[in-house]
Amino acid sequence: MSSETSMRGDHVRDLLAGEKKLMTVARTARRRRLELRRLGRTASAAAEDEAAKRVRAAPDSSSDSCDSSARVAPEPSLVLAKCPTCVSYGAVSVIGRRREMEDAVAVAPCFLAEKAVVEGGSGDVEHVDGEEEGFFAVYDGHGGSRVAEACRERMHVVLAEEMRLRRRGDDKAGTEDGEDIARWKEAMTACFARVDGEVGVDDETDTGEQTVGSTAVLAVVGPLRIVVANCGDSRAVLSRGGVPVPLSSDHKPDRPDELERVEAAGGRVINWNGYRILGVLATSRSIGDYYLKPYVIAEPEVTVMDRTDKDEFLILASDGLWDVVSNDVACKIARNCLSGRAASKYPESVSGSTATDAAALLVELAISRGSKDNISVVVVELRRLKSRTAAVIKENRR
Repeated sequence: MSSETSMRGDHVRDLLAGEKKLMTVARTARRRRLELRRLGRTASAAAEDEAAKRVRAAPDSSSDSCDSSARVAPEPSLVLAKCPTCVSYGAVSVIGRRREMEDAVAVAPCFLAEKAVVEGGSGDVEHVDGEEEGFFAVYDGHGGSRVAEACRERMHVVLAEEMRLRRRGDDKAGTEDGEDIARWKEAMTACFARVDGEVGVDDETDTGEQTVGSTAVLAVVGPLRIVVANCGDSRAVLSRGGVPVPLSSDHKPDRPDELERVEAAGGRVINWNGYRILGVLATSRSIGDYYLKPYVIAEPEVTVMDRTDKDEFLILASDGLWDVVSNDVACKIARNCLSGRAASKYPESVSGSTATDAAALLVELAISRGSKDNISVVVVELRRLKSRTAAVIKENRR
């Protein structure tokens, strides 16, 4: 498996090398075809049904030693659908080299509508009339998957409730940009606090349950602006005119302001295989983790960004990607894929140019670079890139 993922990673890196490596890729394409097509993605309506065919299940292992090869979840989270405020979106979530899957992703188009249902959760999307904002989120659990799964089921529901409450309380809701931005920030903070309270455990509960938590990065994409809330070390990056624009800042224990806050609360940051709260947790903010409060808090940092005609796509991902791939490289890979350039140059390796194809390509790159964590990526395509139309026409003629 490690040799297969390495070959896929080499091919992904070729995208950045340009024309000089085209001949090399052509000579090795036939040999790599079978391995690389295991994670091929197409924009068919049967994407969910085909997921198990495209991604091979992880082999069972009873050994206590850590397997050096990357393992992929038998049924990865694969999302492909439509949303009024974006061209397309897709999500891929794999177990990677971990023994347990603790990540979760959630997508809820028109989530402010009364009947909106989350994808990646308990059912299909039911399109109804209502607000146009789309909800996208990545949850990176630790100590177990309980909190991440709870966030997947509840976060968009609670946020919708909080936002409706604030908009209904103001007859002029939406007429003043400044007021609406303030409402979003208040709603995000209240939402994270409520969900953090919901996943809490009693003092008499097993101590192990108190050590379960999850980071959360979520984006609400509307026709006029993008609202991002982050709590932990997952990340949101916007590609604007080919330039990566970070919409969140990782909550690492050694970040100066976070270090000051933790120490002011009476905690310590210890360098134990990396900087950690009390030498245990490698993030300074999360939902859950009651045994580390008040040092670890669930208060999100909220960023509101007005949309422009230069905005191309948005990437949300867990640190399984960001630990090994920079913002710049991630945006270049996604841009090459969404523009159709990757599929045009490497048809044996890249099967399409959808948001799901871009997410899959980023997951493959992270695995090939040795990511040791679960890897979850959500790509939201905000507008079609110029060369995309020509690429789609070419694919349809085959």
